[in-house]
Amino acid sequence: MNKDIKAITDFLFIEDDINDIKKSDLVLVLCNDNIDKICELIDKVISMNKATGKIIISGCSGALDKDKDKECYRVCNMLCDKYGYDKNMFILENNAKNIYENLLYSQKYILNYNVNNIIVIGAAFALRRIQLCARKLGYPVDKMQYLGIVGERNIGKDTWWKSDVAKERVYAELERIGKYLIKGDLDIK
Repeated sequence: MNKDIKAITDFLFIEDDINDIKKSDLVLVLCNDNIDKICELIDKVISMNKATGKIIISGCSGALDKDKDKECYRVCNMLCDKYGYDKNMFILENNAKNIYENLLYSQKYILNYNVNNIIVIGAAFALRRIQLCARKLGYPVDKMQYLGIVGERNIGKDTWWKSDVAKERVYAELERIGKYLIKGDLDIK
């Protein structure tokens, strides 16, 4: 891996190892088009007894699935139908259309809890932007742990530079961070 690829990887891909994740009072899921992968990871977090409280599932619609139900409903339905979980485990936030809104609209639920740790689940390449938006919105980022989804486009920390589609998406994420920063939606302390 060359030094530029390493620098981009180290900046964007901040996910924690699931085996090192502490038990958390709250899980915040920022949905995307990879519903199957999101549900697999949520199931793994629950099965490993890492989630001890509520799970907030946030997301209105994905770019690839605009004609389907809102992402949060699809995730919840799959978790209940395929994995057998009770719907009462989940809080659904169904208005967010981007990462900033995921965090903004979920904040009201998080403020109701005295949390020691939060597990955040989102696209692996977008975790840095999630962290910077969370900091801007006053989330306790020192209590947040990050787990990344690597979907069908294979945009993971060990693979993103190996395909043109994945490279374009990572470069677009860097551009998006710049745009969010200019808008004032990020805090880069």
